[in-house]
Amino acid sequence: MPEPELEDPTKPALQNDYDVVIIGAGLTGLSLACWLLQLAQDEQKTLPSVCLLEPRLAYHNDRTWCFWDLSPHPFRELITHRWSSWEVSEGDRSVRQSGGTFSYAMLPADVCYEYARSTIEKAPAMDLLLGITVDTVEQTDGAVVVEGPQGRWQAKAVIDTRPPAEHQLKSAAGFWQVFSGLQIACPDHGFETSTATLMNFQPSRTQACFVYQLPLDKDNLLVEWTAFQPGKVAFDYQSDLESWLVQQGLGGYQVTRSESGMLPMMPIAGQKSPGRVVRAGVGAGWMRAASGYHFASCQRGCEALARQILSAKTSGDWLLQPPRVRPRWLDWMDEVFLRAMKQHPEKTPEWFLELFATTTAEQMSRFMNDEPRLADAFAVANALPRGPFIRAAMPW
Repeated sequence: MPEPELEDPTKPALQNDYDVVIIGAGLTGLSLACWLLQLAQDEQKTLPSVCLLEPRLAYHNDRTWCFWDLSPHPFRELITHRWSSWEVSEGDRSVRQSGGTFSYAMLPADVCYEYARSTIEKAPAMDLLLGITVDTVEQTDGAVVVEGPQGRWQAKAVIDTRPPAEHQLKSAAGFWQVFSGLQIACPDHGFETSTATLMNFQPSRTQACFVYQLPLDKDNLLVEWTAFQPGKVAFDYQSDLESWLVQQGLGGYQVTRSESGMLPMMPIAGQKSPGRVVRAGVGAGWMRAASGYHFASCQRGCEALARQILSAKTSGDWLLQPPRVRPRWLDWMDEVFLRAMKQHPEKTPEWFLELFATTTAEQMSRFMNDEPRLADAFAVANALPRGPFIRAAMPW
């Protein structure tokens, strides 16, 4: 009779055995947990046991998520601000669209984090562990073991929401969207509170730069300076933003919060084959390459994964299919657009202005939210000059 295998004394002790381990409890991990809880309740299905492993020790109001409010999701009632109109501008030219029955919406991180954490804490089948880093994910017969310095966890399936690895990024085919933002208190700032400025392009000889401006009310603004950088170089644009605020006559403001980030605006090689380990979030290519928008596609991906997980809990088949959050032809359109931008960076403001000037609010909101109809795609294609984009679409 063979001797039983002994536990490696150099490894941390195995923690609880779960149905699902979610690596990362940022937007994607927390959204997936909330979708699981909501769908299990709505459809009266058995909730799997879930453990979320998050490296941060505490949550902070470190970002905002914006999107067009077109579809339901677990956080919809938490939206703090909506704008009925949005605009793109450069110099004296400005193009505005109005949504009518729908809006451009904002969800602050702290509101999202607090709701998700309190919801998870009320669910006996779910655990959220902070301060946990993951080094390895190993598949064995019928299980997956996740290991890091703080311990080991076993699951029937693992959802990995960590950022993309360098080898996944097609960096030559895109940009890094680098931004520095301030939320400021500035009484009677004078900007129209019903309109969000998505892009106010600024003069630049080397790269496209714009100010993103959200009037929260008549006394408060969220403003960001954003640059499309060809390389991954962290850069603080706060001085540029402060200079712009002074130019607008807003020198007497008070900073209430700051945020910054670096987003990969480039194609990301996603997972195609089913498995017990599934990538999700930005690392799975869910973020929109040509814009950096992520929230709406993240919700669609998390809903699809949650439905698969609930079915797996019933059937016992834990081979999960990585969800597609947008049509393949939309990814192709984004790659062509990014290549054209790299070939003609000086034309970027003009092209965005034409996009918003030639399409309707309905078409652009669906297109930007990754929910386009074919007619929307044709409208976008017709808004752009044929020559540069045909050349960008060529394989050479």
